[in-house]
Amino acid sequence: MSKENRGPNEAQVPSLVGTWRLVSFVTSGGNRDVHDYWDDQPLGLLIYTPDGRVSAQLYDSRRPRLGAAWEHASAPAAQTAFAGMASYYGTYRIDSVGRTVTHLVEGAMSPDWIGSELVRGYQFVAPDRVELRVLTSADGAVEEAVLVWDRITR
Repeated sequence: MSKENRGPNEAQVPSLVGTWRLVSFVTSGGNRDVHDYWDDQPLGLLIYTPDGRVSAQLYDSRRPRLGAAWEHASAPAAQTAFAGMASYYGTYRIDSVGRTVTHLVEGAMSPDWIGSELVRGYQFVAPDRVELRVLTSADGAVEEAVLVWDRITR
């Protein structure tokens, strides 16, 4: 699944395989004002395995504690916690010519995401820093989002 489509003269790009830590998560609205999606210290881990698996977890670092076991949290506390996170796993495929990676969602925090394809444009800004630009989202959001990730393992 993770095989890259390379032409014979295409320059080699760094690999996405590894574990990545979220550095920033920004969006821009219709007026193109860029702002932090949650806050300026988002939490996140993104894993690409050599055999084509992907796992993503993203969290708003400002989420308040539930004050109870998660299965006993009040509805408002659970809603706040749920709104401050995104997580899913599945497989991925890379188009190195188009510089996109497509995440095929098998399981997710939101059941509505299962079966969706999340397409991300990718650009290495350094060998161990990648920018992922949301091209398609599971919920059809129009806001443009850019996530920057630093590699923590290969």
